Amino acid sequence: MSKNFKHTDVLTDPKKLVAAELKNAGFDMNTIQVPSRVYLLADSLYDDMLAKNCGTYKYPLGGDLFVFNNNASVGFIKGNMCSPAIATQADDLIAGGVKELIHIGFAGGLQPDMHVGDIVLTDGAYNDTAVARLYGFDYDFIQSTQSLTDELQNLLKNNSMNFKRGKHWTTDAGYMETYGQVLDYRNKGALCVEMEGVGLFTVANYRHCRASAIYIITDVLANNDWNLGWGENTLDGTVNKIIDTIILSANSK
Repeated sequence: MSKNFKHTDVLTDPKKLVAAELKNAGFDMNTIQVPSRVYLLADSLYDDMLAKNCGTYKYPLGGDLFVFNNNASVGFIKGNMCSPAIATQADDLIAGGVKELIHIGFAGGLQPDMHVGDIVLTDGAYNDTAVARLYGFDYDFIQSTQSLTDELQNLLKNNSMNFKRGKHWTTDAGYMETYGQVLDYRNKGALCVEMEGVGLFTVANYRHCRASAIYIITDVLANNDWNLGWGENTLDGTVNKIIDTIILSANSK
C-alpha cells in the first residue's frame, strides 16, 4: 500500500469522464463555452421549453445541454429524476464549467392550505436520502444557496407570480410517504415533498456551486389522502407561466 494513500481518497473525478465524453463527441472541454447558469427542467417542463424553440443544442454535458438563442450564458437541460441521478448530473455539469444550477420540478404539497398549481421557492430540503451521507453531508437539512434563492424570489415577484418560500422534504422513495411522515414534516414547516432537492444541493455545496429550486405543486398529501392534480388547468397555467418567465429572464440578461 502506498504511504500517500488515504482511506478517504476519491479515485473517480467527474472532470476526467466529462472530458472523455466531450472528446468522443468532437469537443474540447478546455475550449468550449458553457453557460454559467443552467436550468434543470422536469420532464414535461423540458418538453414545453423545447416546443418554444428558444434554445439550441450545444453539448452532451450532463445530458443534452441547450443554450438560449439570445443569451449564451444561460442554458437548460432535462433534469434527472431522484437524488442520486441529479447529483451525478450536477457533478457532470459543474465539472464542465457550469456555476449555477436551478431545478424547476414538481412536488406534492404538504400543508393544508396548498393547492395544485401553487409555486414553492425553497430554502433547502429536509434530508430523507442516502446520497448526502456519501458526500459527507449527513445532515437533517441541506440548504440551497440563499443569494440565488433571493434572486429567484425577485424574479417571481417582478413577474407578478404568487409563491410560497420555505423549506421542503426530499425523499428517495416517492411511493413510501406515510401519513406519519407527512405530519412530521408538516410540523417542521416543510411546504412540499419531492425527490431531487437534497441530491442537487449536496453536490452544489460540496463543489462550491450555487443552486436553488422552484417547485410546482401537482398533488397534495392531506387528511390521510392523496389528491392528484395532473391535467388540471391551474397546473398547466402555472407551467406555462414558469417557462415564459425563464425565457423572459434569459433574454433580458
